[in-house]
Amino acid sequence: MAEDAIGHAAAAGEMLWAARIIEQNFDLVHRIQGEAATIDRWLSVLPADVVRSRPRLLLAQAHMAADSGHPEVMEPLLGAVECAPPDWADEPFEPTAGVAASFLINVPALTTLNRSYLAQLHGDAEATAAFATQTLAESKPEERALSATAHGFLAVAEWLRGRLTEAERALASSVTEWRETGQLTLIAWGWYELVLIQLAQGRLDAAALTCEQALGSLVTSGRAPPAAGPSYAGLADIAYQRDELDVALRHATEGIALCRQFVYTPPVANSLATLAMIRQATGDPAGALEAITEAGQAAPGPPGLLNPVPARRARLLLAQGDLAAAARFAQENGLGPDDEPSYAREPGYLVLARILLAQDRPGQALALLDRLHAAAVAQGRTGSLIETGALLALALAATGDEAGAVTALAGTLLLAGPPGHVRVFADEGPPMAALLGRLIAAQRTGSGFQAAAGVPLGYLARLQRAFGPGRPARDPIPSGIVDPLTRRELEVLKMLATGRSNQAIARELVVSLDTVKKHVGHVLGKLGAANRTEAVARARELSLIP
Repeated sequence: MAEDAIGHAAAAGEMLWAARIIEQNFDLVHRIQGEAATIDRWLSVLPADVVRSRPRLLLAQAHMAADSGHPEVMEPLLGAVECAPPDWADEPFEPTAGVAASFLINVPALTTLNRSYLAQLHGDAEATAAFATQTLAESKPEERALSATAHGFLAVAEWLRGRLTEAERALASSVTEWRETGQLTLIAWGWYELVLIQLAQGRLDAAALTCEQALGSLVTSGRAPPAAGPSYAGLADIAYQRDELDVALRHATEGIALCRQFVYTPPVANSLATLAMIRQATGDPAGALEAITEAGQAAPGPPGLLNPVPARRARLLLAQGDLAAAARFAQENGLGPDDEPSYAREPGYLVLARILLAQDRPGQALALLDRLHAAAVAQGRTGSLIETGALLALALAATGDEAGAVTALAGTLLLAGPPGHVRVFADEGPPMAALLGRLIAAQRTGSGFQAAAGVPLGYLARLQRAFGPGRPARDPIPSGIVDPLTRRELEVLKMLATGRSNQAIARELVVSLDTVKKHVGHVLGKLGAANRTEAVARARELSLIP
């Protein structure tokens, strides 16, 4: 009906009346129903001078520019709003969505809210919080969509500061408010930001649960709307981190298809970046570059925590051997090894550390990583601790400190193992594979690295399997251990489990006692066990024996 009314008004030359109808219906059509194309079509019937004279239409355009990944368009629009003559405020405004669900209801508050959004894209936590606080001061209690979004932006400010627990709590509260006002687009955005914060905490299970809860709320009658796309994007990232590449590909494919229809572009950009990493991990470097290039076209704003795509592209180029292109990323973004890195720019500094290692500058990499790691320890950011810990281990190995490298890796694996992180290690390629091999050898021989002994064998096996596509199977027995048992060793293990002595095993297998002792020694070594009892216990833990 609004479409017909706009058409009739425009046909009659009543452009101001058409503009008022668009303003009244903007919140309902764009924010609640997610139909950006409809708003574009409506605005196209208005002369440019009419749009420029109406602050609400300028803010509608700014809103859409933010959602579509073109924040560079927003500043001139906001400037035009602030310079508009004040007579627009005399017009009555009754949004179809209602006061509680409307953004255009309050021009000053929405202008400030948009400035908060621009600040967060630039990683400026203090400006993000200041503008969000100003929005709250300018909003009325009944304007709940505005206030809930301002609270959401305050949560993002906490995220940018590295205060992840506070960010998660505040954002969850905003999602509840958006659900009460029916803000479908913002609900989907809020769920997705929650997932990203939980991933930053290293909590893969919590992130997966958030995605499932979101899908349970958004998917009705077995049909997934575009707003479900960000949740599938989150599931793809989680599955990728766990090296469940087939699952990750399925979720990424579904998420990309839905996110292409969603009004907000960062989820599709991140989904495409995850797809690029999946393709790289499965031996398709050309497809990986294609996906990351498209991701870059959809990602809004400068590189940083809220736009990790440029850093992921540089990391991909580095993995493909293009060190020069990766180094240009660091140079163009002003990243230096002597900087005091902020959390808001951490993705770029982690890439810089990898670049320094590739350039055979491990001392500088180690110093940078020490600062990143110390900041993560101070704030309890587990996701950062895992990634910086992995790179610290590589840097120590590159300086010749094997004992320090193995100890650092073991400590990081103990942190990363319970949630199931795999790709954060596997994506580092041969240097990490070699270091993991030294840790496994240390665990097997008990050569003084006490931390290495605590890393579960099953987790080590998963890590080893993740290095490189198309690895041949070393043994048909699904042992799940790093160095699989031979068939004869498995027979000996089963006999050990029944309590048979070496002599009894020798008689049953018709071999010499020395041969049995060698088999038992191999079994203990491969299972990292000190004695028969421990070997049997570990074998049962790995489901090698009942």
